[in-house]
Amino acid sequence: MLSTAGRPPQTLLITSSVPSEGKTTTSINTAISLAQTGANVLIIDADMRRPRLHSIFDVENRNGLSTILSSEMKEAEVLALIQQHEESGLHLMTSGPIPPNPAELIGSEQMRRLITTLQSTFTHIIIDSPPIASFTDGVLIASMVDGVVLVIHGGETSRSLVRRSKQQLQDIGAKIFGVVLNNVDLHRHDYYYYHRYYSSSYYKAEADDTEQVASSAHG
Repeated sequence: MLSTAGRPPQTLLITSSVPSEGKTTTSINTAISLAQTGANVLIIDADMRRPRLHSIFDVENRNGLSTILSSEMKEAEVLALIQQHEESGLHLMTSGPIPPNPAELIGSEQMRRLITTLQSTFTHIIIDSPPIASFTDGVLIASMVDGVVLVIHGGETSRSLVRRSKQQLQDIGAKIFGVVLNNVDLHRHDYYYYHRYYSSSYYKAEADDTEQVASSAHG
């Protein structure tokens, strides 16, 4: 799925239509798999609305992506904010403090320049973004990377919502490398409509799969 002319893409966005579909788990597992090949891999928590990578990897989040995008930093200063997770072999850029204007920061020219700058240091850059059904952040990032993987929770996310997410990505010219279908029951042919999703709900605590992801990060 991630091969482009025999090589995985250098910059990859992993997102979903709605929360709790497994995008963060997929981002981490993809990054770890690439790191196990000996590649120099950076994972960025671009979900500045409900960041999770810092808690999963148990690292501090005083500074991160929002800090970088809110100020003028030299390359050396940016690289100094990237943390290394020894057990997984990953480099981490946490979200930083939650800003009042995530989409504005994500859609800035500074974000585009940041990705370009980081490409000279890292073999692969995996970006975890907010779900794209109600937030524009992921779609904005999709226009800056080599391609996108869309994560879908089988049996919960409606087909119409998935089609709409796909169309959003195609409208800005994003290359969709593939789809990860989680929790699929091959004996069920129906999909339940799942759109318990409003902008405000994303800030609330939901069922957490941190334990599952943490086991991957520490294993």
